[in-house]
Amino acid sequence: MQKKQFSVSDECIGCRACVEVADINFDINDDNIAYLKKQPTSTDEEIKCEEAMEVCPVEAITVEDVVAVEKVVTVEENENPAIEIEPILSNAIIKTTLDAYPQLKPVLTDISPKFKKLQNPAMYNTIARFATFKDAARLSGLSVCEILHTLNHALGIEDKLIAKMPECISANKEDEKIVGEKITWEESSERYIYNVDVITEIIGKVSKLSPQENLVIISVEEPVALLKTAIGLGLKLNIEENREFRVSIFNPKPIEEKLDWTERKDKFEVLDVRTMTSDPFDIIIKKSYEIEEDSGFILIQKFEPVPMINMLSEMGYECITDKKAPNEIWVYCHKKVSEKDQSETDSDKPSVVIQSATPVAYPVMMRLLQSDKIRKAINIKELKVWEETEKHLGWIVNGKADISFSALITSVKLKDSDIKIPAMFVWDNFYILTRGYKAENLEDIKGKQIQTPLFEEAPPAKITKYLIKAKGLNADDFDFVYGQPFGRPEQILRDFVFGQADTVILREPEASYAIKTMEKMGVDISIISYNEIWNEINKGFGSFPNAGIVLKGEFVRKHPELTKVFLDELKEAINWVNAHKHDSAKLSFDMMRQPVDSVELFLNRVKFEYVDGDKLIEKVSGYFNILIEEGIVDTEIDSKFLDIFTL
Repeated sequence: MQKKQFSVSDECIGCRACVEVADINFDINDDNIAYLKKQPTSTDEEIKCEEAMEVCPVEAITVEDVVAVEKVVTVEENENPAIEIEPILSNAIIKTTLDAYPQLKPVLTDISPKFKKLQNPAMYNTIARFATFKDAARLSGLSVCEILHTLNHALGIEDKLIAKMPECISANKEDEKIVGEKITWEESSERYIYNVDVITEIIGKVSKLSPQENLVIISVEEPVALLKTAIGLGLKLNIEENREFRVSIFNPKPIEEKLDWTERKDKFEVLDVRTMTSDPFDIIIKKSYEIEEDSGFILIQKFEPVPMINMLSEMGYECITDKKAPNEIWVYCHKKVSEKDQSETDSDKPSVVIQSATPVAYPVMMRLLQSDKIRKAINIKELKVWEETEKHLGWIVNGKADISFSALITSVKLKDSDIKIPAMFVWDNFYILTRGYKAENLEDIKGKQIQTPLFEEAPPAKITKYLIKAKGLNADDFDFVYGQPFGRPEQILRDFVFGQADTVILREPEASYAIKTMEKMGVDISIISYNEIWNEINKGFGSFPNAGIVLKGEFVRKHPELTKVFLDELKEAINWVNAHKHDSAKLSFDMMRQPVDSVELFLNRVKFEYVDGDKLIEKVSGYFNILIEEGIVDTEIDSKFLDIFTL
């Protein structure tokens, strides 16, 4: 019976699109690469997998028709005795075996978590192509007998394995010694220590060796699986055995003369984002950082992504657009070769995870990512732009993010985390907007249903009730309404614009979006500023802090110079945004999903100012003392808390 069998190649960029569509069949491994955790076993699952294949922006998912193995029968059950089912022996190639019996993949993973590395397509398509189960036993530290008995038992043919003893483990025959050759190539000065913990990284480097490129590894034990992989890939080896093994691996292919990039642009990697349901910004930026110089990628979009093209041009790219069809624009993006010191290599640059769930910071973040100094100093391992604040917060708490743009109020929840918040740069934020009636103060909205972000115990509602109380009013006279399960600013904005709500609490930038939209619609609205009321109550307080930069403590300790560079470039980005608001709006409107004029209004209304050091601590202390006194947050302003705001 013909069935469809899906697979994920090493082209995967970890965007999770397939998981969103078919989470029963796809998942993301520890290396942030998608893999088939389960082949489809029903028509519905097969359809979902096909949808996942369609939405994959880099076409990393493939499918082929195979003869389905419904059940591997035992000798007794075999209706055709002429077909012999041979047991798996120690010299069997791993990939060949697992391709023949895909149901054994989870069985092998269950034997040892070390075999989870085979879920990485790069590992499965390289080392598993040449390594045997005897090699797997060496790498995992397990008995080859345990591996073979478990696999054959799963196939129902363990008795056949037993009958093959001791040949099953080739006990009477040693592997043929792998002999290298004399070094005739120029060796790299870099050395890599080889062990099971870094095998994925080393195999990846070996499989991507460029023509005439060399790699030297040091291993305590003979790296048989690696040697077989290198030979299988057509690479040359030199092996020296002293107290440890020193292996020099060389790609003998000649260096091809490169054509002008416009003549080889059709061979660039394709990144098709047309079918993605979420904003592809973070995926595109991550890809732009991964691409090597004098190489490129093809971005396919439904429209000409002018802001993204402008941003890429500032990041050292040159782009050519080609309209293939009405809703199919191909953008050929080529990363130009930059002038840099010979000592500067990508391996010197730390891989950094950057994230944000704070839209007010997007214009500054967009400008910051254009920084030539930042681009030369780091590799962006991952760039996440969250719509869900809770996921963003989870990444900070779990230490997954090195650099985050986050609201100050979250620092209360992060007090016991290893973080630093060295600077705030967004000030003020919330407004009450009304339509259909005039509201000049809080008393005017009494009795109205007030659409409120998040939930009742969250800061927006609590701060509003504090302002109401401080103005001599009773908060019980005000009707706060929350979304289910809680109010999202984007939904509150839509409800207000479409007339489904007449009184809303909105943060920036949604407040500015609403103001501009209602202006275009010719609808009069009222605006009540939290900052004005706050300063009526707390004379001379000034702007209250909104959002800033959150750094992982380990990152700061490990990279103090890079931290300084990043903060200096953050200041420059803020200054540029303040001085070039129209250009900043043109740069960031696509990411913010609003027209340029709406984003420009937001930039004219919001306050960007870099504040750090003693001034920051004074402002933060004053702000939180009020929040604590009013029961809005539950924390203590002690040295441990304030230490978060110093480097």
